[in-house]
Amino acid sequence: MAPIAVRIHRAWPAVVLTASLMAHAAWGGERMGMTWAKGGHHNGLAIDAVSCSAGDRSCDPYVGDTVCSTALPLLCLKQDGSPRPNYAIHDSGGAMRDEFYRGWAGGHLATTLPVVGSSIGSSESADAACAAAFGTGWRMAEFHDGRYLPGMKHDRHYGSARYWNSASPWSAQDSRAGGWAFWAYGNVRDDTRFWVRIDDQRANCWD
Repeated sequence: MAPIAVRIHRAWPAVVLTASLMAHAAWGGERMGMTWAKGGHHNGLAIDAVSCSAGDRSCDPYVGDTVCSTALPLLCLKQDGSPRPNYAIHDSGGAMRDEFYRGWAGGHLATTLPVVGSSIGSSESADAACAAAFGTGWRMAEFHDGRYLPGMKHDRHYGSARYWNSASPWSAQDSRAGGWAFWAYGNVRDDTRFWVRIDDQRANCWD
């Protein structure tokens, strides 16, 4: 099965600004948090794409896009150092290079039961909720968890030289932080958005 492309908007600043203004007008200034959704699943590689722009709308990583009185699952991630599978890097149409929006999170995804956003008091409590649900090493997924290498594509910077016979193996050590979307192992639900945190903006329900 061919990899599923994740939709990325071509004019992020304009889209985000418009969404922010509409959201504030609609909700009268009520605190909001950022959400993502599932953008696709690759059956052959057993990986999911999760994204700001997937589903029925886009996220807002600057002020949040969903009122914090909403109950949604937390998107949880366990980074175990898994080398990147050889998924394709599709055209993103974004301002950054395509790989930036197609990063590898180096682990596995899962979702909790729905949680009211305003009940999440901090990033530490969100991480604790993921650990309580799935075990040690699990935490809340973050906007920049995707990692990439320049020139990364389906036949470059994937797997390992020893186990994948990759001539250009994945190097987590040399990778760079991406944003807006990433791939990880898993097959999470596709009927809802998820709470995802961002560390360098005030778009979390606890900010």
